[in-house]
Amino acid sequence: MTICTLELTATWQPSRGYPSQPSRYGEYLRKGRLDLNLTQKGLALILEVYTSTIDKWERQGMMPQEHNQIKIKEFLGYDPLEEKVTI
Repeated sequence: MTICTLELTATWQPSRGYPSQPSRYGEYLRKGRLDLNLTQKGLALILEVYTSTIDKWERQGMMPQEHNQIKIKEFLGYDPLEEKVTI
């Protein structure tokens, strides 16, 4: 028997550095990672790369090699290179 029901609501606050409107490849990767609450180390394990590699993609804007782009597409569920911002 239920005596009462409680409903909690909260607003989501993006973490510092969260790319709400990504425009670079690494920003799409960072957004996807943060959306899933993964650390760079956690994502590195999934993509089978070094943590420093994730950092280079996200912060330094380096492009992943083609074989890593395939893994990233699978992780994100889409191709960041096909995401175009229209103005």
